[in-house]
Amino acid sequence: MPVFISYRHMDRMQAMAINSRLKQANIKTYLDVLDPESQTTDDITGVITRNITECTHLLAVVSERTASSWWVPFEIGEATISNRRICSFKTGPAELPLYLDKWPKLSTDKDLDFFIDAYREEVTNKRSVMLDSMSESMKGTYKRNAEQFHDQLKGRIRRGF
Repeated sequence: MPVFISYRHMDRMQAMAINSRLKQANIKTYLDVLDPESQTTDDITGVITRNITECTHLLAVVSERTASSWWVPFEIGEATISNRRICSFKTGPAELPLYLDKWPKLSTDKDLDFFIDAYREEVTNKRSVMLDSMSESMKGTYKRNAEQFHDQLKGRIRRGF
């Protein structure tokens, strides 16, 4: 159940800090460290798509710099298509696009702890499954489980405990 960490390369320090925190919590992650300038678009797209497919969660680090990124919205779109658990982690004062309201929005270390707790609860309750060769009814179950994850985490962030 790895977590794909999506970020603009200018926000690498924040992404690396989140990555470290998740790894300390024994959560497997994928942190893209490709240099987009040295790769072709097809190479980057293939790597991103494959790695999102291999992850169950996507955590997008968003800042005012993200607004001019094409890759972060692409990654969120890829995760949406395959019903991944999606969250954003806001850094700085930037206003987030309204489409991110659909998923939990983290902005503090406490919120990240809530994400870790929600992730662990899914592991404990075995609610996360991989999508490889899954029947249509299983895909429906996976989508409902993802929605449950999002709703419960949003509620906990809203309540603050």
